[in-house]
Amino acid sequence: MASGGIIQYLKMMAPSILIMLLIAYGMATENPWLQYGSILIIMGIQLIYQTIKSIRAAPMLDTNMKAAEKAKGGRLLLTAAEREVTEVKKQAKNAGEIGMGSRTLLILLVPLAIFLATSQILSVVTPTIPRWQSYLIGFLLSLPASTITTMKMGVNPSTGPAVSPNSYYVSERGIIFDYMGRSFILVFPIKKLNVKKENKLIEVEGQPTKSLFIPNRLRLFNQDVDQLQRILTRFTETKADST
Repeated sequence: MASGGIIQYLKMMAPSILIMLLIAYGMATENPWLQYGSILIIMGIQLIYQTIKSIRAAPMLDTNMKAAEKAKGGRLLLTAAEREVTEVKKQAKNAGEIGMGSRTLLILLVPLAIFLATSQILSVVTPTIPRWQSYLIGFLLSLPASTITTMKMGVNPSTGPAVSPNSYYVSERGIIFDYMGRSFILVFPIKKLNVKKENKLIEVEGQPTKSLFIPNRLRLFNQDVDQLQRILTRFTETKADST
């Protein structure tokens, strides 16, 4: 994970870190307001912040979606239908390819398991330690576990999770795909390709966007991954990695 990704990850974790510290302090001072009220306040602030970000991103989303519709109406180099992509995804899953949903679940469960296990072990090994201290130690140990798991799962906090569309089109302008009921375009040129031929999958990293609401990382499944690679390579800055 690059330094920019680490900074973005810490920003993303900041609300959780603040909540945990306030809960620990509330436990130490036996102040229930800090233990429970702080959760509501910080979550409320986070909700307002995300709402403001969504409103500010609306013009960029609209511009991207209009570009996607325009590109879809032009010359298409490749069309990946939903039936074909769904079948290839099933084959990849049977071959052991971990989907994004499973990756996200692991990222959540691994730190939680370490946090709970640490708290339980400390209460047995050192029963005299205050509960807030075992709570805080467990949380601090879960932070590096969360960072390592995120890196291992290939999730980049600075760009958001990769999208695996059920259907997509490749035009001369970019890759058109549907995400959360909207059509988007990953505009060429592509920064990097990672080809996984055994799973008939190409991971695409596009140019940075000004909003995390516009995906710029795709996981494209295709029955003819060689053909897809030949087309995308024409619009790629960096030579593709193959596995």
